[in-house]
Amino acid sequence: MRTNVMKVAMECLRLPRSRLIISTIILFQTSGLVAADTTSQVEHPQCRLFLAESTIPNAGLGIFTGVDLEAGDAVAEPDIVVPLADFEWHSLPDMDFDFLWYDYSWQAGEVGMDFDVVDGTALVIGTGCMPNCNFALINAHEGQPDYDHAGLHRNRDVGVGGFTGYYNQKMIAERHIPTGGEIFVTYGEHWFITREDTMAHVPFEGSYKRVDMFLKKIQRLFAKYETDTDPDFMKDFWEVITSVSYESKFSNALPLSFEDMKSALSIGSAETRLPYSVRSLEWLNEHGRCMDNIRPGNSTIKQAGRGAFASRFIPKGGIVAPGPLLHLQNRTSIYMYEMNPENGERDTSQFIGMQLIVNYCFGHSESSLLLCPYTSPSAYINHNSHSPNARIFWANDDTHNHNPDWLDEDVEFLKKKNYIGLSVNFIALRDIQPGEEVFIDYGPEWEAAWNKHVDEWKPPQGSENYMPAAEIAKDTSAPLRTVHEQKHMPYPENILFYCHYGYMPGLEGGEWEWDDTFIQENRYPCKITRRKIFPNEIGQEGYLYDAMMLTQDEMDHETGVFVGYIIPSGEKHVLKNIPRGAIEVKDKFYSKDEYAMENSFRHEMMFPDDIFPATWKNIKK
Repeated sequence: MRTNVMKVAMECLRLPRSRLIISTIILFQTSGLVAADTTSQVEHPQCRLFLAESTIPNAGLGIFTGVDLEAGDAVAEPDIVVPLADFEWHSLPDMDFDFLWYDYSWQAGEVGMDFDVVDGTALVIGTGCMPNCNFALINAHEGQPDYDHAGLHRNRDVGVGGFTGYYNQKMIAERHIPTGGEIFVTYGEHWFITREDTMAHVPFEGSYKRVDMFLKKIQRLFAKYETDTDPDFMKDFWEVITSVSYESKFSNALPLSFEDMKSALSIGSAETRLPYSVRSLEWLNEHGRCMDNIRPGNSTIKQAGRGAFASRFIPKGGIVAPGPLLHLQNRTSIYMYEMNPENGERDTSQFIGMQLIVNYCFGHSESSLLLCPYTSPSAYINHNSHSPNARIFWANDDTHNHNPDWLDEDVEFLKKKNYIGLSVNFIALRDIQPGEEVFIDYGPEWEAAWNKHVDEWKPPQGSENYMPAAEIAKDTSAPLRTVHEQKHMPYPENILFYCHYGYMPGLEGGEWEWDDTFIQENRYPCKITRRKIFPNEIGQEGYLYDAMMLTQDEMDHETGVFVGYIIPSGEKHVLKNIPRGAIEVKDKFYSKDEYAMENSFRHEMMFPDDIFPATWKNIKK
């Protein structure tokens, strides 16, 4: 009978034997960065988000909901987003190890940073970099962050530039997620394609669709060949298919059992994976670590920006937040340099500072190593040397993805480890009440550096007129000033307008009437030449604008690099009657507080010496 089943199967599929396969799904884990806003003030006795071993084999850690979620619900507290500016230009020539942040970063344009720097990526500290990707069960997505500095201004506040203004990036459920369900987001197929050495057989969304087509085809076989004399034909047929040892995207998308295969005939192969992605609350409470014991909000400490507040009672010795660590073997990997004007390359003799991410990492004065927690909202925890109520300790030896044996190795050993393998916990030093701000001691070296920064700080030249573009952009009902009006009431120098206009070399100047097809064109810098009043769709007063595209002599170098093709000087390209929603207000490149290196505080938090491994101390004092 088994021979008959095999024969029918091969004839039906008309595929080589090697294509009839199944094996275990092998996926992976990624992660991303932090943020803040007091979005959830209600105390919840039950943990609503856990960090624990992923249900995907070999994927490391995953995050799990502790409550039922419906489409549109927030999965977790919002994240912050930390820019990584022109990293390859500044640091790649010296890199002799894998930069782990690469696997946990976002493209700048995905989080609204595409106008910040010429070549940037974004680190979304928290849930933005922690979920795994399972194309069968994508159940959440990241929104766009807000931007402000919690009321601080570069002309008066010494803390500006020392923390990111990108905050309140929320992860939103796309469908019902049951209690204990793992959270999955899409990384995009390109993420896997660029890692084919280890990710070649990860099934994509289309893999499950092809499996569904295959199952419909063999369902006709079942109806034809399963009879009273051969009642086990379907089961035997499936066992033959799953016994062939060959791995591919298709094989890894096949249902995991005979019962799942039968279910897939009605609900689809992707949906049969759902039960395998859910853990019980009992298991999560025993093996997981709660991620929502704290929430973000504006700090009680002046100049600190945002802080972390207890969302429920945390007893002495309890976990305030878990802290899996990304290890950077050499802090010079986040150094930044001036450009040599003669050749456009970096001038390593002109050090200008460090990437902002250093402020969210731990270090030690006798080590080149940086250790960066990437859970939210632990990145909100501020410094208090007089009365800290929390402290970091190494995670328990049995914590998933924590390798205590690494603590006995040296930095050269860590350099060879291109994956997450260390973890700390933020532990309460005393009872912490709901709503109380959480503090740790960053260490005397950090405090001395901060005090020196405060004593020497001066506001940047011209900063009294600075206003971030986000402040102008948020009020879309306010009229935009024309170039004539700006002669008497100019916008700050950092402000630049963008219109949708697709310039290509050879396109002659002229005037064009706006229509909705222009929205598909790339964004191009422009200046407002005329404003007209018109009644909008709800009968209120609105505005239409005429705008002229900027030419080569009106554009700085960085904006020109972003634009690509630039209109030659002397040509006039005008769009008329543009609706306000089609004009974007942006900051000029490198003008935001995150990139104002000469006035911004940069210093890592100090790892407690009593638990810092002696084998990692590779710098002599």
